[in-house]
Amino acid sequence: MNPKIKITIQFIFSHLLAYLFVSIPYFQLVMKGYYEGESAVFPLFLITSVDGAAWSRAMAWLLPALVFQAILIVSFIHLIWDWFREQSFGKQMFVLVWMRTVLGGLAAISPAVGSVEGMVFMISEISVSIHLYVLFEIFLQSLVQAGIFLWFMRKL
Repeated sequence: MNPKIKITIQFIFSHLLAYLFVSIPYFQLVMKGYYEGESAVFPLFLITSVDGAAWSRAMAWLLPALVFQAILIVSFIHLIWDWFREQSFGKQMFVLVWMRTVLGGLAAISPAVGSVEGMVFMISEISVSIHLYVLFEIFLQSLVQAGIFLWFMRKL
């Protein structure tokens, strides 16, 4: 199999597993109250399960969106692959986690929850603590994905 295709498949799979292992439980344990219920603030600007038809459409697009997101991220890894594979496990973890957490979260060039720009421009109902909860989820997901991906790199 072409090495780039193998790396891409491994990265997509690790991305999906990290979502499954981190984001779904994190939603249930930490974030659910911000999406549903009396103190919910995300319905002010996000589709939530409260709007059944819109939620069904969003859920239909979630898997393709996650796969596309992984492809976008792994396309950069392909560019640095020769350098990346020569690095120690710690440096590889750092690069992968830094890419997702810092570039994909905190430094994202959009006013999104968990980003610096979001902390400046989002409505006041999205408190700093909500931003930090989301950023922590991104960090956890990044750690899990990096660990799974690097395990795949060494085992397969």
